[in-house]
Amino acid sequence: KQTIIEPEPEPEPEPEPELKPDYLVLNIHARNGETLRGTKLFNSLEQNDLYYGENSVYHRHADVAGTGPIIFSVTNMVHPAHFPEGGSESFETPGIAFYLMLPCPGRPDYNFNQMLQTVQRVADELGADVLDHERAMITPHRINEYREKAKLYTRA
Repeated sequence: KQTIIEPEPEPEPEPEPELKPDYLVLNIHARNGETLRGTKLFNSLEQNDLYYGENSVYHRHADVAGTGPIIFSVTNMVHPAHFPEGGSESFETPGIAFYLMLPCPGRPDYNFNQMLQTVQRVADELGADVLDHERAMITPHRINEYREKAKLYTRA
């Protein structure tokens, strides 16, 4: 009597892990216990295509004219995190935080690069430091980690 050997069933392919909503954060912090101030701060944000809007914070939109979906946002590092409407000469803060939500409209990797360039320009204009999400000085290694994370969402 012959035994028929059934072939092993093909294993089901592992489903791609679902990427949970997340975000990338870059901070700009004033040097030597100083503060980022009023008109100089707001002018720098606005000259870098950031628009004051929803939730009393600044936003970068898909279109540099300030229309279309929001790509990333800028908040005050200090509670309650918003900025005064119309700016204020007397406003000061030790720092500001840039947030890129994931997933986001468009290509997350391009959007992260755009946010990084904006952060570097604003920090240079204000004579401030760029910090990571843990508020430590940004390093090339950390920037690469953020880029890899953005790429995960680009492929999703």
